[in-house]
Amino acid sequence: MDADVLNHLRRARQGDVEAFGYVAAAFSGQLVAWARPLCRNAAEAEDAAQEALLVAFRSLDQLREDEAFAGWLRTLARTAALRGARRQRPDLAGEGLEAAAEPEPDALESAELKQAVQGAVRELSPGQQAVMERYYMQGQKVEEIAAALGVPAGTVKRRLFEAREKLRTRLAGFGPADTEQDGWRG
Repeated sequence: MDADVLNHLRRARQGDVEAFGYVAAAFSGQLVAWARPLCRNAAEAEDAAQEALLVAFRSLDQLREDEAFAGWLRTLARTAALRGARRQRPDLAGEGLEAAAEPEPDALESAELKQAVQGAVRELSPGQQAVMERYYMQGQKVEEIAAALGVPAGTVKRRLFEAREKLRTRLAGFGPADTEQDGWRG
């Protein structure tokens, strides 16, 4: 996480509402992107993103480590999106969300991208997959991952770097080169 965002997050955890506004703005696009595959349209994804930010602000005291904020926020966004889908279609409570709506053109592109990402991740080595999951999905620090996997921190960093490079290469044709904005910093 960017040092400036991290500083604002720390201030927000001490009750600074404006600092949280800065953090919210920094993650707004990413929140919508996280929620979008689970929503019928962009408006629902934006609603889920707003709900996730509200929950995050109210629950900042539950965040154990500032560096885990992105992973925690991603979970909140996905939960909000799923909750919104259930509100729209209560009959889907126990089913997969694939039946939530007729696919729209954007949804088809999103599904294609999701499928491409899943395929690219499957092509990573088991070690690379493990560090990517822990780092990006669970929000763990490099040192935590190293301890959990029983490898040096340098090995974790190398695996993250190599995995990012493989994913960048494999997914090059699926969108603009704004990967740094999306959290893929090399």
